[in-house]
Amino acid sequence: MADRVDSALVKAQVQQAGKRLEIGWMGLLFGDATEKPGNIAGTTLFVSIAALVLVLIFAPETNTFPKREMVTLFGGLASGALGFLFGRTTSS
Repeated sequence: MADRVDSALVKAQVQQAGKRLEIGWMGLLFGDATEKPGNIAGTTLFVSIAALVLVLIFAPETNTFPKREMVTLFGGLASGALGFLFGRTTSS
């Protein structure tokens, strides 16, 4: 009985180590291959909306730092990420 439990534990540890090697460093941050694109898009959406809010609240309007261009940049990133997350998954 103990041998079966030990072998099952060793097998699970080997599978876990193999999965960890398969996903790599980026996988630790964003997940495995099936989840990674959505997680990266979600992270991009979160960061771009946070940057957009910070620019709108704290950034001064000057000639060298126009808010309008920052809103265009971060708004484009946010809309692209939303399009990826909620767009069609197949083409017809």
